[in-house]
Order: sequence, then structure tokens, then C-alpha cells
Amino acid sequence: MNDFATCCFVCQQTVDPQTSTINKELNLPVCPSCKGSEQEKEAVQALTEGLADGFVCGCI
Repeated sequence: MNDFATCCFVCQQTVDPQTSTINKELNLPVCPSCKGSEQEKEAVQALTEGLADGFVCGCI
């Protein structure tokens, strides 16, 4: 079973804490080969796009 802290959120490969970095938007690890790639941007968009689906704020 993969753990969020040990796998690249883009390619799902196990990452080395010495070489991986953290994506600042999602606070998830990203491997050097995915860092700054178009796939990383698409993964960030896909993960943040549905965060509020189904929720309605009662204050507006």
C-alpha cells in the first residue's frame, strides 16, 4: 500500500526523501522527474478542482 508521504503524487513511484521535494500547493512529495512538468500541473489542477464539489457555503 502506498503512503502519501513516500510516493510522488504525480507518477505514484516511491520517492527518496533526499531527492524529492514538496509541492507547495498540495504539500505532497514530488519526484525530480515530475517536478515542474506539465503532468505535475495537471495533477495539481485535478486534485484541487474537486475539493469543494457538493459543498455550499451557508453564508452567501
